[in-house]
Amino acid sequence: MADDPQSTPGNGPEDDQGASGTGTATKPTSGTGKDGEGDQADAVKSAETARAAAEKRATEAEQEAARLRRSNAATKGTDLDALRAEVRQEFTEALVRAELRAAAAGKLRDPADALALLDVVSLAGSGGDIDAAAVAAAVDQLVKDKPYLAVADQDGSAPSWGDVGAGPRDTAEPEPATPLDRLRRAYEA
Repeated sequence: MADDPQSTPGNGPEDDQGASGTGTATKPTSGTGKDGEGDQADAVKSAETARAAAEKRATEAEQEAARLRRSNAATKGTDLDALRAEVRQEFTEALVRAELRAAAAGKLRDPADALALLDVVSLAGSGGDIDAAAVAAAVDQLVKDKPYLAVADQDGSAPSWGDVGAGPRDTAEPEPATPLDRLRRAYEA
């Protein structure tokens, strides 16, 4: 009866009853030896544990955020004072630069030279006040130290530098006609 489909392994009644033919069927089990309901219970328990851990982390994060907000609120007053002092200093320096330009307008050819060559910070007062006399004295000292920066004199002439040997010259003798004449004149002198 080898050809009988009932006698092949996996098709006979002994497979439903177990390998020994005792009539007890085995349930599929997991590797832990628990049934399907036990696996679901473990999954639910692990999900609850993960949820509790996530809630704990969220609570800790909210507490840390509140602590940082309190910390920022405590230091905010000093930050505002520092910002005010910085803005006051920048504004004072801008006023000094404007005063320098005004003082240098009639004394220097380019008033921007005063901004480039003078120390703006040293001319600014500590309380935000500007000493106009100190600014005028600094511009006068700059004109004295670097006279080439000064504007033209009252008669319209620039400050005298003397003859430096540059520029066109009035010659008493006419220019030689040929290069050979030029050489003769050079060697005669």
